[in-house]
Amino acid sequence: MEFTLRGNDYNLDRPDVEKAMKGVLPEPIRQYFMEVNGEKYPPKQVLAESLRLGRVEFTTMDASSILKRLGFKLNQIKRKS
Repeated sequence: MEFTLRGNDYNLDRPDVEKAMKGVLPEPIRQYFMEVNGEKYPPKQVLAESLRLGRVEFTTMDASSILKRLGFKLNQIKRKS
């Protein structure tokens, strides 16, 4: 899938993301996560690893939108009341 993020053009597909995340330890999840290769990751971690970008380069909303278009599901952690 081709897309523009903050004025830069990228090409990324689901297998690219899965390959980029192999062996990457998940960071703590604050509110939202996406499952990749059976692991739960924050959306920004997934996109940053996949594109080799710093996380200040995009928002969680950017990451979630791009990854959803690649077929990943955005999940929210369930907090105990």
